[in-house]
Amino acid sequence: MQSESFKIIRGDAYQIVRRLPAGKFRAIITSPPYYRHRHYGNNDHEIGREQTAEAYLDSLTVVFEACRNILTEDGSLWIVIGDTRRQHEKLRIPHRLAERLVQAGYVFREDIVWYKKNNVSSSSHDNFSQAYEYVLFFSKNRRSYANLDAVRVQGNEAAEGRNKVPPRHMVQYAPQNPDRNEIARIANIIHSASSSTPLAKLPTTSDIARAYGYDPDKFCPTCYRKFKRHATRRRIGDHKHYPIFAVCNPRGKNPSNVWEIATKAHYGNEHFAIFPEELVEVIVRFATEKDDNVLDPFAGRGTTGIVATSLGRKFVGIDLYNDNVEKASRNIAKTDNSANLIMGLAPNNQH
Repeated sequence: MQSESFKIIRGDAYQIVRRLPAGKFRAIITSPPYYRHRHYGNNDHEIGREQTAEAYLDSLTVVFEACRNILTEDGSLWIVIGDTRRQHEKLRIPHRLAERLVQAGYVFREDIVWYKKNNVSSSSHDNFSQAYEYVLFFSKNRRSYANLDAVRVQGNEAAEGRNKVPPRHMVQYAPQNPDRNEIARIANIIHSASSSTPLAKLPTTSDIARAYGYDPDKFCPTCYRKFKRHATRRRIGDHKHYPIFAVCNPRGKNPSNVWEIATKAHYGNEHFAIFPEELVEVIVRFATEKDDNVLDPFAGRGTTGIVATSLGRKFVGIDLYNDNVEKASRNIAKTDNSANLIMGLAPNNQH
């Protein structure tokens, strides 16, 4: 099923990916079936049912090797995947897969920890509950498209209870008249100092803040720390690293590689292995821009497509089972039509 903004194809992921145009997709975002966790149907080609972890990794590697050819030169691959325990041993599935994909030509950029803050307690008598999964981030080449401004976090330390939200008039968003001569003077004092130089001889944190154009008693809009706390006179290491004055980006702080996102419940006859739209949204906003093509070779209920189309991207999904193709198409169509109505457009006709 398809419209102008999305297409869902039924079939084997590897066979379909091989037929897709080279260099078409800016991002591939997927959560493949996990090893020996559950069955989705009766097709013998279903990945995850292999007898050994090695055979399972072989199956995934073949698919993602083929995916590299259909990525744009600045494209990226994102795999949400959990590990598996067998006979009291973790099989290290995510990182064994990462090693294989690096050998296939990908650049392994990051292993993000998706912490499920509403994780289910384990019934095991000798293991901890599994509260996280990995989001493996690869790029086709050394550099890939990235839009950090779209996913920055503002006021994060206040949100986490470390700092209070300051009054609006005490927040400063940009430097005002930084004094280059004063900055040079301060740098000269610091770089000429030795470990025996008294602290009284060194510039204060307020002096450093003012030199850079910040009111030392005003607050950073990102972390809500006072600017005089951004400059420090005490640091382990030599004075070449001093002063430290890392004023946060006014658009927000870079997200960390630990994402605290609740899992999503399934309803009725929905596909029952759902990764949350909030998680996919971070990836789509970071790794693509409007009108880019996004692929999910294991589409499931269409979560990637729902998010991608709602953000103005074009989406292609693949799934082995016709039931999932139909469910994903309906789910994405609802979002697609809603987005079109908001923009004043007529809903797309479904075929």
